[in-house]
Amino acid sequence: MNKLFMLSLVILFMALGGTPGFAKESTMRLEARGGFGLPTFDIADAAEIGPGGGVGFWFSPVNARWTLGVEGDIGMHSGADNGPDVNVYHLMGKAGYLVYAGSDNKMQLVLNAGAGMVMFDVDAPGADMESYPAINAGGKIYYALSPSIDFVVSLQGDISFTDKDVLGTDNSWVWPLGVGLAFKF
Repeated sequence: MNKLFMLSLVILFMALGGTPGFAKESTMRLEARGGFGLPTFDIADAAEIGPGGGVGFWFSPVNARWTLGVEGDIGMHSGADNGPDVNVYHLMGKAGYLVYAGSDNKMQLVLNAGAGMVMFDVDAPGADMESYPAINAGGKIYYALSPSIDFVVSLQGDISFTDKDVLGTDNSWVWPLGVGLAFKF
């Protein structure tokens, strides 16, 4: 967990250091977010809502309504009913589509979908980290704070196709919810 947190900080500071050179006509965004992870359905019986965060990198051609991205999120969950703690790592490749842009282009709404992997690291004796294929759907609201920095609100839903014998459910729904900054360049 500390390694992922440190990597997130390094990426954030690199982005902050390069901010003055960012172009106004952005084709790439580097996001850093903080928030929480919300487990739902059967996985909520094993894990509580917990703090989290994430980073993302998005690319779109100039004046295009579509975008491609990769994102990594982490959720740190206490075990439900005094069970073991669970860290959940989300790695997703995504495609998005701009469905709304304000007349001044300061606010944008992008819907996205994707696929990837979700890893569950259960803090229990003898437990190994388990990785499962996953799909994603979500949305982001961007609000321009400057020509090179957006405030971002991100709501994502990740469904991993888990092993019922390991996690007690054959699909786990975890929602990374976050707010942060997107640096455009």
